[in-house]
Amino acid sequence: MSYLNNQPLIESEVSDATPLEENAGFESNLSAYVRRCWEQAKVARAEIAERLLRCERQRRGVYDPDKSAEIAKMGGSDIFMMLTDVKCRAAESWIRDVMFGQQDRVFDLVPANEPQMPPEMQQAIIDLVKTEAMQYIDQDGGELHPETFRARMEEVHEMILNRFKEEAADSARRMGNKIEDQLNEGKFEMALKAFITDFVTFPSAIIKGPIVKRRKKMTWGPDFQPVITTDFVREIERVSPYDCYPSPSSTGVDDGYFIHRQRLSRASLYALKGTPGVDQDALQTVMDRYGKSGYRSFQAGDTERRTLEGKPFRTPLNEDQIETLEFWGSVNGQWLIEWGIQDKTIEPDQEYEVDLWWTDGLVWKCIINPDPLGRRPYDVACWEEIPHSFWGVAMPEVMRDTQIMCNAAARSLANNMGVASGPQVEVTIDRLPDGEDLTDIYPWKIWQVTSDRTGGGAPAVKFFQPNMNADVLLSVFQQFARQSDEVTGIPNYVYGSSAVGGAGRTASGLSMLMDNASKGIKQSVANIDKIVAGIVQRLYMHNMMYDPDPYIKGDYQVVAKGAIGLIHKEALQMRRNEFLMATSNPIDSQIVGPAGRAYILRETARGLQMDTNKIVPDDNSIQQMQIQQMAQAMAQQMVQQFADQAQQAQPAQPSAAPPVATMQPQMMADGGQVMNQGVTPEKINQFLANKAMRDGF
Repeated sequence: MSYLNNQPLIESEVSDATPLEENAGFESNLSAYVRRCWEQAKVARAEIAERLLRCERQRRGVYDPDKSAEIAKMGGSDIFMMLTDVKCRAAESWIRDVMFGQQDRVFDLVPANEPQMPPEMQQAIIDLVKTEAMQYIDQDGGELHPETFRARMEEVHEMILNRFKEEAADSARRMGNKIEDQLNEGKFEMALKAFITDFVTFPSAIIKGPIVKRRKKMTWGPDFQPVITTDFVREIERVSPYDCYPSPSSTGVDDGYFIHRQRLSRASLYALKGTPGVDQDALQTVMDRYGKSGYRSFQAGDTERRTLEGKPFRTPLNEDQIETLEFWGSVNGQWLIEWGIQDKTIEPDQEYEVDLWWTDGLVWKCIINPDPLGRRPYDVACWEEIPHSFWGVAMPEVMRDTQIMCNAAARSLANNMGVASGPQVEVTIDRLPDGEDLTDIYPWKIWQVTSDRTGGGAPAVKFFQPNMNADVLLSVFQQFARQSDEVTGIPNYVYGSSAVGGAGRTASGLSMLMDNASKGIKQSVANIDKIVAGIVQRLYMHNMMYDPDPYIKGDYQVVAKGAIGLIHKEALQMRRNEFLMATSNPIDSQIVGPAGRAYILRETARGLQMDTNKIVPDDNSIQQMQIQQMAQAMAQQMVQQFADQAQQAQPAQPSAAPPVATMQPQMMADGGQVMNQGVTPEKINQFLANKAMRDGF
């Protein structure tokens, strides 16, 4: 639907709220309910917050605090091998290349159902065939077989039904083009790229949209002077997993309640004044209370989160960011009435899905969820899904054990290299003179020692070389690094590593390995298709309900084809080329026909990023070419027939051949003479136009 910060654009749909009783020191039932949900969500999410931090530490190359303290206590190297970051960047690059590296868009719209022929149109077809039959009988005096009449009706019915299908496909294409423009204008690509980064890093990634917002736009007026206008745009935005608080038992964004923690500026709050569903007094109270100093609550992990994100942690003083909770959930109708929503359709004993904004105990905005099905404008995806759980398993968690072992091997290797880089010294201290510095070792040093009082004859200073275990430690590291390829499904040759042997040494063998590797990531990447489909579905519903263009309307189904379909695009293009060559024989050409052959050529050329309109003519042009070829062939056949008759009937003069333009092809069926008036696309178009003018189709 059409929202302004999730508000309907049509003000008559939602009445303005009355001033809050909360301003007088009384917390309404609605605010108290949101507060209870917020406290529950914070407690339930404490463990998830630590998981999020562990995943981000692992990707940024930072040890967990307890492990870092343990390493510092033992001393030695604190090296961190960035194996997780390499895998995450490889997966991120792979997915982005699939989603944005192709010419085709990552979604499509197709008619949801087969078009149905209206009864009036079916009767019109019967009338048309009757008229053709009567004209044929009256003009040519031929006989019409009953089976021929039925076959002719089926032919015309199929032709008109095909036109309906073509028109539905054209409308779906126009709707798809409009949605694609809206996605481009709404920063969909930027939001999806940030979403993919979260997808490969955290247990869950969340995206929100479309959100209709007012945005300034610049156009060029007379004399090329800039003209600033305000327009509505449908934006898509990535939501940080740190800011999502689902209900404790939630299995998705539409299950239970869902709280989105946001930080709004004074300008953003001021822009909301006068919009439907906003309590003006409560909003002014929030701005008066926190407009200058800002407001922010401190949750578990906020300090470390800012550090990992590269943001210096400061107190919220002198900042204009005001923390606000956007609450989506079901509330009692009586609470809405008490809060001030004056909607006669609200029943006190019913539950209603709402979009509510809450700042430090003040509910300053509340509307009924305008989506017809009560769905929320959020989508969530996980690298590995856990059934019936909001949070899944992140890639860093999948390879956490291998990362730990690789780090341990690398630290041991660094420590061993440091210890074994030179000789160790064993010194009998009581045989050294006073003031001798044991740590002062240099070439050609002369050690002054006293005599051995024990009489054993052992030297006072002994040198020995510690063992170098680099080969063993490197082998351990490499073994667990290879294991990370297995657990993540992203082998090293995917991101350009040359350390591949066996079949990977040849181009065809490497192609096979790449194809097999894509099977491991396919299930994870397939979850992104659901995200794309959800966003496109909401834009489609918005356009169906609010867009005035009637030529894009229709019952369509969203098909997300990017994530899975484009992974094998190169293999698909190869198979198309093989199919094109296999069907180039006369028998298959007759079966496929010119229209089918043209479709194959178009798809092949489109895969090569070529302009298909300049290579393959459209279906109408192909039909016209077929009609012309048939007319020419029939004309030649008739001319030859009359010439043969003239030779056989000499010296009598042969009758003149009828004009070619008036000839109509004839068929024989069941031994009877059959009429065929040659219904062309032009006749069908004229028939449909006349029918539409008469009956309003």
